[in-house]
Amino acid sequence: EARGQIRDSEARQANEMAPTPSNGAKYAAEFIGTSVLMFTVGCNVLSGNAVWGSTSCACALMVGVYALGGISGANFNPAVSLALGVSKAMGGPGSEFKEVGIYTIVQIIGALVAAFAYSFLFWDDFNL
Repeated sequence: EARGQIRDSEARQANEMAPTPSNGAKYAAEFIGTSVLMFTVGCNVLSGNAVWGSTSCACALMVGVYALGGISGANFNPAVSLALGVSKAMGGPGSEFKEVGIYTIVQIIGALVAAFAYSFLFWDDFNL
C-alpha cells in the first residue's frame, strides 16, 4: 500500500510539473494528426485496399491520439471539435467556441495538405 501511495504522489507531482501546451503546439498537433489520418484514408481509397483499410485507419488514429492527445485533445475532426464546443456551451466539459473555430480551420488545412500529398503520391484523386 505504501508503494501505491508513493506512485500516486509521483504521478501528481509529474502532472503539476507538466507545462501547459502553447496554442501553437495545440494547433500543430491538430494539423499533424488530421493530416496523418486523412492521408491514411486517401491512400487506402486510392490503393483499393479494402482488407486492411479499416485497420490502418484505426492504427493511424490510435497513434495520433496517444502521441498528440495530451497536447491538443486529439480531435482530428471538425465534427468532434464542434461537439466539444456545444458541450461547453451547455455547461459541460468541452472547448470554447473560439478554440473550436481555430481547430476547425487547422483541421481543414491539414486535410487539404493530406489530399494534395496522396494525390501527388498516386497521381490520382477521387470524388466524394
